[in-house]
Amino acid sequence: MGRCAPQETNETKNELNWTKMATHIYDFQIKVLISNEDGEFIAHALEMDIVAYGKTEKEAVMELTNLIHNQISFALEKGEDHLMLRNAPSEYLTQWEKAHTDALKGIAKEKSAKMKVRAVSICFTKQEVLKRSQKNVFEQSPLVCA
Repeated sequence: MGRCAPQETNETKNELNWTKMATHIYDFQIKVLISNEDGEFIAHALEMDIVAYGKTEKEAVMELTNLIHNQISFALEKGEDHLMLRNAPSEYLTQWEKAHTDALKGIAKEKSAKMKVRAVSICFTKQEVLKRSQKNVFEQSPLVCA
């Protein structure tokens, strides 16, 4: 799983000696809105409208990443691309944009504002997704009525 964590390159080391610049290229990213309600962290993947929960932010994001991989794997296995993309309601994207903008403003002002929600992205490479989807095989289970 990528978390949009950059990697330092020789090119950036040579070009910018006054600061360390890092880059990493991902094939796609999923916007994630993170909130904390009643002591439980909620991570919401906005392009897929998938929600995960955890006792910590990290736990919620890890669970969300697993759910995203499972959804992509299922869609690929079924050959139905539309199962991968289902946007969350627009108000969540608006919250993400505001939280993202507020975070950037906080960096510019060198202050850390405590926000109710955080805007992050989970990044993936195509190879990572395909490799993981090959491990997930979904079988239809028989229906059992009680």
